[in-house]
Amino acid sequence: MLLKISSKLTKLAVSFLFFTQSSLVFAEGNYFEVKEPQRAAEYIYRSSPKESLIGVQLIGAVNKPGIYYIPTNTDILKLITLAGGTDDADLANILVRKTDPSQAGVFELDVKKLMKTSADAKIFRLTQDDFVYIPKKEPWISNEVSRTITLVSLITSIVLTSVLIEKNSK
Repeated sequence: MLLKISSKLTKLAVSFLFFTQSSLVFAEGNYFEVKEPQRAAEYIYRSSPKESLIGVQLIGAVNKPGIYYIPTNTDILKLITLAGGTDDADLANILVRKTDPSQAGVFELDVKKLMKTSADAKIFRLTQDDFVYIPKKEPWISNEVSRTITLVSLITSIVLTSVLIEKNSK
């Protein structure tokens, strides 16, 4: 009798997992966490009314991406701070595209190293129309692999539990 119950439990668990897995395939993004999408906006920061401002575009893994009007000679660290910081950014691979003819090009910055340097070191300054991209950290294990491992461990624990119930009932 217990064998029938444990086999029914196993079948029920497997069918539940199959149903859950197939319904999750249709869900987009991370189904454990619902986040409002990032919205680009314009932000203006100045310390005095007569201070001249430059426009800088900031996208990527920051809390408030958008166009920032900031004082001239603002550095990249201050821009990240003004954008509300970041939770999951790869601070070692920030890209800055400069359009200023004297500095034109794309620069890859390691902000982690920049934060560790002394105060008198040359800080990377932003100029008019710079474009800053802060990439998101890549997870060690993708969501799909993590989901698969979770499901396999759940099925294994259900099967082992039913085997133990069957053994102890004899």
